[in-house]
Amino acid sequence: MAGRPSLRIGQHGKISRKYLGGGVWMARCRYRDTDGVTRIVERRGPADDYDKRGKLAEDALIEALAERRPPTGPDTVGPGSLVMALVDQHVDRKEQDGLAIRTIDTYRDDAKALRKFMAGVRVNEATPARLDAALRSMKNTHGATMARRARTLLRGGLQLAVLNNVLTTNPVRDVESIRSKSQPKGAVAISGEELRQLLTNLRTADECAKRDLVDPVTLLIATGLRRSELLALRWVDFDADAGTVAVTGKVVRKRGGGLVRVDETKTAAGRRVVALPSFAVTAILERRKLPYLGEQAVMFPSTAGTLRDPDNFNGQWRKVRAALGVPDVTSHSFRKTVATLVDDEGLSARIAADHLGHAKVSMTQDKYMSRGQVRPEVADLLERTVAAISDE
Repeated sequence: MAGRPSLRIGQHGKISRKYLGGGVWMARCRYRDTDGVTRIVERRGPADDYDKRGKLAEDALIEALAERRPPTGPDTVGPGSLVMALVDQHVDRKEQDGLAIRTIDTYRDDAKALRKFMAGVRVNEATPARLDAALRSMKNTHGATMARRARTLLRGGLQLAVLNNVLTTNPVRDVESIRSKSQPKGAVAISGEELRQLLTNLRTADECAKRDLVDPVTLLIATGLRRSELLALRWVDFDADAGTVAVTGKVVRKRGGGLVRVDETKTAAGRRVVALPSFAVTAILERRKLPYLGEQAVMFPSTAGTLRDPDNFNGQWRKVRAALGVPDVTSHSFRKTVATLVDDEGLSARIAADHLGHAKVSMTQDKYMSRGQVRPEVADLLERTVAAISDE
């Protein structure tokens, strides 16, 4: 004998009415809630001698059932939902999950550009072919990098349709990957000899002194920090006795809020203590003695005493690097240089990862080896690399 058919989530069974006396009726039914559990729901109507069949009780029950159903409205995901509305929801969820401020701003800019090609497309129209055409248009208009990020946004937005059982599979899965015509060059690493020469040129360049680039670039050479981490360093993060700096935050530009220092790093591994070579310790100690700079909260403030913009710092470095003999060296080159020197010295990848704040070397190392150690080996290496300057 077949059992009673299962209700769908949000569906109720047959409503029954029972007279309780005194003009009061009760209506009840089975209802399957959003957690999948079927429950008995009942409501009583007001005492009314004119209500001969319990309609008031049933009206009260139907109203209560409506309040228990999943929400409906413009944010409800359905076949007719706009794809870009789901993309916006996806970005909002990422922001709630604590994704970096700058990444969220980038995603919103990408979504704005993508909207030109997907503004009216609905979920039930989001075929792989249509998505592929939109992404190719993005690539032709804005470049491969932005198109790849747009593909990521579409995948996240349409995954909400999958989660809500509107789609069985994510159509972005069948869209071809977006490839660049040429591989990005990336930052270049420089040799130890070039590093020594750069540091010598840096210390004697009037333009670098004028732009307050000598000390911060010296710290980049000595640590391989990200520039957002460098400009977030505070005097309280420096331990002169131990010869270390603690990396505990970064400087980012928040849309509508200007530059802010956030007490977070790019990854959990980014929060670390970095050992300094003696030439970097000396540079910081000398800087600390300066009447204006030594009184600020951060080590490398702007000329107005506020946070220094990482993008502006990058622009200032671009203007002087050719004169220093390193026209292709970016601020990120120093990270790559430190990693290369570590590798050339035969030190382990684990040491480089801990020093530079990389999240992983491999799953085994990440799970079974201790993290966040101070690595004096890197400071010793950098000290030996530039020691020849003192002898010249």
